Amino acid sequence: MVRMRSQTQQRPTVGLTLGDPTGVGPEVMRAAVTSVLADDRDDLKLHLYLPSALVATHGAGWPTAVTILSAPLVQDAAAQTSAPSLRSESLRVGEPSRFANRCALAALSTMTDAAVAGELHAMVTGPVAKGIFDGMVPQPPGQTEYVAGRLGVSRFAMMLAGPALRVVPVTTHVPLRAVADVLTTAGIVNATTAACADLRDWLAIPAPRVAVCGLNPHAGEGGRLGDEEARIIAPAVVALQRQGLDVTGPLPADGLFFQALQGRWDLVVCMYHDQALGPLKTVHFYDGWNQTCGLPVPRLSPDHGTAWDIAGKGIADARSATAALALAAEIARRRA
Repeated sequence: MVRMRSQTQQRPTVGLTLGDPTGVGPEVMRAAVTSVLADDRDDLKLHLYLPSALVATHGAGWPTAVTILSAPLVQDAAAQTSAPSLRSESLRVGEPSRFANRCALAALSTMTDAAVAGELHAMVTGPVAKGIFDGMVPQPPGQTEYVAGRLGVSRFAMMLAGPALRVVPVTTHVPLRAVADVLTTAGIVNATTAACADLRDWLAIPAPRVAVCGLNPHAGEGGRLGDEEARIIAPAVVALQRQGLDVTGPLPADGLFFQALQGRWDLVVCMYHDQALGPLKTVHFYDGWNQTCGLPVPRLSPDHGTAWDIAGKGIADARSATAALALAAEIARRRA
């Protein structure tokens, strides 16, 4: 566990990255900052971490509450050696590149250093491509795992949320055919525990009500459609209940999400990626956000990717980025 320095900032401070500079990140994050600060109470500070090569092009025109902090480019992870000369002129909006990956990683790395140093109450990361971690050994699957690792956290979870629905996928970017092989009781317990801690500590839900999905249709139908419910999921539910958590399951997934939308559940724990994200994005395609649960410094992000096909066209929807930043600001105020 990384030893976090004590928080010395009295004014709520949120760290921010733009993500991949060739995607929609710069435009949606700038729009989010404008929107959140328009309704601000004059107490919020934003630290924007910009790659050193992009400070001149992306560092102008921000509100006075935003402090620009230069992030030095890190070694090219893909090359594992000194990288060839790469310049900001090689960036083209809508075109992914290795230099764009290095820029995104530089900002993320520097902001994470600031979180470890106790300089931030919360973080918001812009959308990136998975390629920013190419060549790293071990290679993080995404920003969620990278930030958790840098903060020394082993028990964490990815929560996708919106005003009406919150979901946590226990397994994430694995093939559907492999889910039953990688799903474990400990994985369910760890993800649910981390998510419940965030709901209590950051979202002011003191006793979250949690529904745990089954893996198979009808939650296995008493073993007729699979034994994972009895063998893996039910023991996790019992272990969570012994912790004093209000957890029910395994339950058939086909009816849970309607119940959650009606207010029955504060969180739905799902067994695989699309079981969670399909319902979430049906309801919160534009206004949902991603939250890494279990971190000593909360991290949020938009729930979408780089969208290179529309980058720079002025049509990217900023509601997800705005929701992430607005919640980060509220969490920062509570922590400060």
